[in-house]
Amino acid sequence: MRPRSCNPEFFYPVASPVAHTFAGFWTFLLLTVRSKMRLVTACRQYLPQLLLLVLIANFADIDFLFGLHRSFTHSLAAAVFVALAVSCVWRIAASFWRSAGLYFLAYSSHLLIDLCTGTKLGWNATASDTPLFWPWRKDFGSPLVLFVGVKHKDFAALFSMENLQSSVYELLIFGVITAALIVLWIRHQKGRAMPHQCKTPVRAVYNSNPDAIE
Repeated sequence: MRPRSCNPEFFYPVASPVAHTFAGFWTFLLLTVRSKMRLVTACRQYLPQLLLLVLIANFADIDFLFGLHRSFTHSLAAAVFVALAVSCVWRIAASFWRSAGLYFLAYSSHLLIDLCTGTKLGWNATASDTPLFWPWRKDFGSPLVLFVGVKHKDFAALFSMENLQSSVYELLIFGVITAALIVLWIRHQKGRAMPHQCKTPVRAVYNSNPDAIE
């Protein structure tokens, strides 16, 4: 990453809520990876947790509602503050610190995606400015741009065809990554279930034959 000067007159493109919503869902997969239920069941049973993680993954863009561009909400300090504050209100996992860690990952995913978002794909200098280490007055952007962000200078730009194309691109890229993560999640769940299934017949034989040697 490289420090970049701030230019308030220029609005760098940012990733759309599509990308950040997917990232929030990834955090939910991490939350439920220890469960022994199907993914659809987990989404239904833990729907409030899922919605909260998705909200936190998008929360940094709240500064846009106040006419700001990449304010302190796009910083690690904000990620830490939000993670600790929300964990005090709702422990989404078994412990305070695991809950805070999940909240921090969801929030930080927004910063990471924005760091790699620019106007042109590839190794260039078009990545968006991000005050990652606020209150240090230096903005950062990744030299490698992986996502072409949406333009948000005004409503005409916000609902332009270019933004639609960028959102579809994010949908495809993040959709493929999500599909791969779901496959891994399911395989992990099956791996956890197999030892339990193997033990069940052994216990049945033991109960029918008390003289059997363990």
